[in-house]
Amino acid sequence: MGAGSRLELMLVAGGTRNIRITVSQECFALLADAMCEFSKSTGRFQSLRSTVQHACARAKGLEIAREEVEKFISGLPLEGSISIWLEVKPDWIEDYDAVRHRIAETCGRVMHDRVVIAFVVWLVRTNKLL
Repeated sequence: MGAGSRLELMLVAGGTRNIRITVSQECFALLADAMCEFSKSTGRFQSLRSTVQHACARAKGLEIAREEVEKFISGLPLEGSISIWLEVKPDWIEDYDAVRHRIAETCGRVMHDRVVIAFVVWLVRTNKLL
């Protein structure tokens, strides 16, 4: 992969997964807005980790349509130069992997983590579950 599509995945002791992605300004804004919205709804500052964790848990009952994923991908530039590091801990790694698997099954291909993270946050926000 080139520098613009840099994607790293590290597994560390105890089952924690560290995901490093680079995203576009538009994707960064989507994630930042979601963190802000989630923080306001809970009355506590929420990190990206807690926002994505919450989104993964809420997405369990939502349908994921191939057309919806493809429309999302084509409508929002995702790849960019803003670096994000997300720590997926053992207490929610199954939820994250389940979302990744459902998106891959639905679309017929494995998606990059930047797609999974942005899409699940967008999906939950769209369904007013954040």
